[in-house]
Amino acid sequence: MKKNILIVFLLCASVISLWSQKNYYWVKFKDKNKNLHSLSNPSQFLSQRSIDRRNIQHLELDSTDLPITEKYVDSIRPFVNELKHRLKWSNLVIAKIESVILTDSVFKTDTIFRTDSFNTSYHLSYLQNNTISTSPYHINYNTSVSVRVDSTYDSIAHSGIFMIRDSLFLNDIVVENRFDSIKQFPFVDSIGGIDFFPSRALHKKFTDEEAFTVDQHISYPSKYGAAYHQINMLNADLLHQMSYKGSGIVIAMMDNGFHNAGSNPGFDSVHNRILSTWDYVNNEANVYNEGDHGAQTFSCIAANVPGKYIGTAPNASFILNHTEDNNAEWVMEEYNWAAAAESSDSAGADIFTTSLGYTTFDGGIGSHVYKDLAGDKTVITHAGNMAYKKGILVLNSAGNEGGSGWLHISAPADGDDVLAIGAVDSAEKVTGFSSRGPNFAGRVKPDICAQGSRSSVIDANYFIAANNGTSFSCPIMAGCVASLWSAFPDKSAKDIRDAVMISADNFWTPDSLHGYGIPNFYNAYLLLKTNYNQNILRTDDKLVVYPNPCSNVINVAIHNSDLVNGVSHKIEIFNLLGQCILNREVYLRESTFEIVELDIVKQLEAGEYILRFDRDKDNSFRVVKMK
Repeated sequence: MKKNILIVFLLCASVISLWSQKNYYWVKFKDKNKNLHSLSNPSQFLSQRSIDRRNIQHLELDSTDLPITEKYVDSIRPFVNELKHRLKWSNLVIAKIESVILTDSVFKTDTIFRTDSFNTSYHLSYLQNNTISTSPYHINYNTSVSVRVDSTYDSIAHSGIFMIRDSLFLNDIVVENRFDSIKQFPFVDSIGGIDFFPSRALHKKFTDEEAFTVDQHISYPSKYGAAYHQINMLNADLLHQMSYKGSGIVIAMMDNGFHNAGSNPGFDSVHNRILSTWDYVNNEANVYNEGDHGAQTFSCIAANVPGKYIGTAPNASFILNHTEDNNAEWVMEEYNWAAAAESSDSAGADIFTTSLGYTTFDGGIGSHVYKDLAGDKTVITHAGNMAYKKGILVLNSAGNEGGSGWLHISAPADGDDVLAIGAVDSAEKVTGFSSRGPNFAGRVKPDICAQGSRSSVIDANYFIAANNGTSFSCPIMAGCVASLWSAFPDKSAKDIRDAVMISADNFWTPDSLHGYGIPNFYNAYLLLKTNYNQNILRTDDKLVVYPNPCSNVINVAIHNSDLVNGVSHKIEIFNLLGQCILNREVYLRESTFEIVELDIVKQLEAGEYILRFDRDKDNSFRVVKMK
């Protein structure tokens, strides 16, 4: 009977142990004293691109830029099984740590069973009636034990509970606890466990995204092929017309790998601009052996097959990071992302784009609740906010939970400084799956939207397909941002972000579905070009002619407030004899500004002229040409 009870108990304990396991822990340090590096010599730990980005944006270096103190890492190294990540922004390392149990003089041992748990002390003690108490359990045994072992552990982690079977005689038990050994160092602040559910791959990833085959015989407008509508919706193709296609901008992507991207013909033109790759899950440089999802998100930006498919920033450079564990959903993926973010910052990335989000983990272990999405609470969200403070624009898919019970955006899309990208369809209506805002603190989310319904992609097998998800609206948007930034390389991340947000069609009335709406990247370009001059970019449809008087050139600023239709306009210039010396047709897309530069003025003699707009005498202006 006693053995039966014990067997049942041990089975229950085994189930408890299986439900939540800890192989990896974070070890946080108190400071970065005794550091081998100095903020006065940042080239020791940051690339020149990274330093230049900070200098251009007038961002000062601080202690978070310094690497972790190597002496601290060396001190704890004997007590860890594997050092996985160093996260300098949070001043902690991620390590695999297993407790060690040493027993001195154990005789007739049948079983010693241990399970890890937090916030507990255990006592192995001799009690009356042949019972060992391992609170909250009591185990009966037959042999008298005349030893008491007391061990009180810190509140963060400990080596667990002994389970003793029948016929066990102990003497002078010694328990070595690696967590206590690490915690004793004066520079260690705290230790915490990273829980995971041991039964891997319980769910299919990216379940809300489905691929549809596209008829490639359909004739698509211009050279963009299947990708035309998603860039045209944002008016970013006008940036490409001006040759702003992301040149000089480095985009870091975090995804589940980039399957076949190293050999996919759709990426032939970008291969020499993939600056680095790293798999933070498997600790290797190869990111091309898995990850169809990442290959598709990459295509939204980087693919360049004229006449069939052109991404939104085909001339950008890339850092490809595999951070998503394809076999499990657990919080380590957030630490992987943070490690990739820090490395990409040091390498000089300008933009982060991620089509991943975290709410629920396998077995519910470590899962987030809505109140965790308050702007800076989760590991990944904090890292995203830190990256923005380093001068990096961070874009993240809002999530595909709009039609689920969760409903809300996911981490890190909740971030105060992270641009959460929602999804609209080809008619610019918010999709049912696009995750809703706001974040728990009430901040508007999503921030902006792009096409995420039947978005055109190139898959890992070099087929053009259509796919659903904010996973695709995000990289489409990121490429547009890169193309815009390439037109103004001296602008800050905040400058670019503000122009994009202000250009959005819902800017004055943001909501929890659209956020600030769909940006107009040509308007954003003009905002930056004119330095937000409201006397030039007027939304009342009144013509603005400047400078006047002029010498070599005169500009005509126009706005089309029609939300649906493009409009053609005519600009004419007459001399005082009534002779027409200029007749120009100008087409404006819906809700779009245009600044028409008339350099013919430099060919005119000094004097007075009449500029007429749309043959309307009420839209006529006296223009003075100076010598």
